[in-house]
Amino acid sequence: MNAFSSRLVFNVVGVSLLIVSVLVVPFTAHCQTPPTQNLAGGGVAAPTGPTFRVVRSSSGTKGVERGGRFIIEDPRAQFNAGQDRKVIVYFEWEGPVGPHKFEALWRNPSGKVVVVTDFEFDPHKSPYSGYWTMLLDENAPIGFWAVDARIDGESAGTYPFEVIAGPLTTPVPHVRIPPNAGEIYHQTEAATVFVEKLDASGKSIDRASGFFIGSDRVITTFGVIDGASGLRVMLAGGKQIATNLVVSWNRWQDWAVLAVDAPGVPVLKSASDKVGEVGDHCYSLGISPAGTRIISQTTVVGDSNQPPAGHRLSLSVAFDRVAAGGPVLNEFGDVIGLLGGSLLPGTNSASSKGGFPPLAGSTVAMTPAFAVPIGLVKIPSSNTDSMTSLASLAATGQFIPPLQGQDQVGFGSLALGLDKKNGTGWPRDPKDEFSHSDGQIILFISWNPKTKFKGIAVARFYNLDNHEVTESRPVNINIRPDSLPITYWPVQLADFPPGVYRADVYLGESPVWREFFRILP
Repeated sequence: MNAFSSRLVFNVVGVSLLIVSVLVVPFTAHCQTPPTQNLAGGGVAAPTGPTFRVVRSSSGTKGVERGGRFIIEDPRAQFNAGQDRKVIVYFEWEGPVGPHKFEALWRNPSGKVVVVTDFEFDPHKSPYSGYWTMLLDENAPIGFWAVDARIDGESAGTYPFEVIAGPLTTPVPHVRIPPNAGEIYHQTEAATVFVEKLDASGKSIDRASGFFIGSDRVITTFGVIDGASGLRVMLAGGKQIATNLVVSWNRWQDWAVLAVDAPGVPVLKSASDKVGEVGDHCYSLGISPAGTRIISQTTVVGDSNQPPAGHRLSLSVAFDRVAAGGPVLNEFGDVIGLLGGSLLPGTNSASSKGGFPPLAGSTVAMTPAFAVPIGLVKIPSSNTDSMTSLASLAATGQFIPPLQGQDQVGFGSLALGLDKKNGTGWPRDPKDEFSHSDGQIILFISWNPKTKFKGIAVARFYNLDNHEVTESRPVNINIRPDSLPITYWPVQLADFPPGVYRADVYLGESPVWREFFRILP
C-alpha cells in the first residue's frame, strides 16, 4: 500500500511551484553499492553515508505508479525552461525502517539553496522511496541544478539536472512501463499448466507445474518427469493432454521441455536481457490451499553456482511443491526462471520428506526457494526427430524408478548401529551424514505390511548419476499384515568415496523405500 506523507507548496524565484511526495515500496531489496547512472538515464547519485544508501535515482517530466513503485516515463537530466513544465526527481533508499524526517534542498545554478522541503514518514519496509516535483516556467535560471536529499539530517544522495534554453542535446530514451500485478497474473495463469507424473498403470503418482514458452513447448521441472511412464498436462482451462515426448532436458539443472500439442494456448516470453541479479524484484505463481494459482511478489536474495548442479537463484518466497516448475517473472511479466531447481536429482522421491543438507557447507537441513535461470533451458526447434520418449530416458539410465509398495514399510533409517536392548532391535543414532571413520553403518527397515510378500529383499546403493555402487546381500523374507518384522543390512563405508548417495530397498523387482545420505572423508 502506498502512503503519501504530504504535499507542500512554495513560491521561489524562477520556480512556480514545488510539490513533495513519498511512497513506500512493498518489497525488500539487497544492494551492495548504489548503481552509477549517466546523465541520459537520469543523473549521477552521489555517495551516501553509512546509514542510508541510494538504490536508484532519476528524473523526468512524467511518471506513473506501478506495483508500489514510481516509474519515471521519460528519464532524462536535461530540461527546457520554455517547453517543459516540471521536473520530477526520484530517490529510492535502502536503510533502517521506522519514523524518519526527509528533506530536499534545491540548489540553483549558483549553488544557492532556494528552498528546503521536509516531511516525516514511518516506512515499514526497506527500500522506501520519494519524489519531488518542481514546476518550471520560462524564467527559470539556466544551468545545472541539484537536489540534495537528507534523511534525519544525514546526507542521502545528491541528484544533478540541467535546465537549458534551447533544444535538448541528449535524446529521451524509451521506457517500458511494467504492467501491474493483476495484469501479470492473468497473462501468466493462462499459460501455466499442471503436469502429472503417471505410472505404468496410468495412476498419478506426482504433480508439479509448468508453462508454455513457445508453440507446443512446455517447460517444467525434471523431477516431475523422473521415473514417469506417461505425463498428463492440464491446461488452465481444464483441458488435459497426454504426452510422453521430451524435447530437451537436464537432470542436474532440474528442467525439462515437453512436446505438448496445444495450438492457440498463450505463451510466455523469456526475458532478453541479463536476469536474476540480487535485489531484483520479481513475481512467482504459487498454489493456494484450495489448489488455485496465486501470485506472489518476491526478490532475488542470492545467487549460487554449486557444481555439478549449476547456477541457481535464491528467492525470498516459500512455495508448495506442486508449484515447482512454474515461472518466475520480472516486473514486466517476462520469464527469468522456473521454480524448483533441486540441487540433488531425485531427492523429491525420498521416503522421508525432511530436508537434506546442501551440497556444501552446514549439515543443518535447509529447503531454500531455488529457481533455475531461464538462460540454462535449451529449447530446440519443432523438429520431431529431436524428441526423446520417456521410455528411452528410462532405458538409458536418466530416470530413478518410482517407489512402489511403500505401504509395506513402517519405518526405515540409516544409522550408526543397532540397539538390541528391547530384544528386537532398533537403529542407534539414525542420521543421513556419515564419515569414513564410522567404518560401518546399518540400513534398517521395520516392516508394516499391508499385503503378503514372500521373496527376496535387497538394498542397492547408487551415486547421483544413477550408477550402482554396491548391493547388499539378498535376504529371504516372508511378511504378512499381522506381523511387524525387521530387516537390517550392514553397510561398509569403505565402498563409498566421499559424496552423496541413494539407498533403495527392493522387495522383488520393486523399490519400496528410498533415502539419500552423504559420506564425508
